[in-house]
Amino acid sequence: MKNIDINFFAIEIKKLAAEYQSGKALKEVKADVDELIQSIREIIGPDKEVQIEKWSFLLDALEGYRNCRADPAWSIVMSHAVRRIKSRRSSAKFSRRRFAGKNTSTYK
Repeated sequence: MKNIDINFFAIEIKKLAAEYQSGKALKEVKADVDELIQSIREIIGPDKEVQIEKWSFLLDALEGYRNCRADPAWSIVMSHAVRRIKSRRSSAKFSRRRFAGKNTSTYK
């Protein structure tokens, strides 16, 4: 398994949220977030177990940057990132179950 610094990527997402707060267009920031998430996916590789683990770690790392009192611009970007990451994690879970064969009782 590759050693990936998930906190680095959490900080990069945080920087993108700050860019939107500073006036960068939302469409551009969302595209940058999507590009960053895609690059993480490429670094993680094809192993679904590793993907699930790393996406979960990234979600946990982003929790520290989300709160109900945050600037709305910040919250929009963070929510977008979290939705995309949860989608990636869900896809990995589905693929893991689908290709695991008939014995899916251990995968929940």
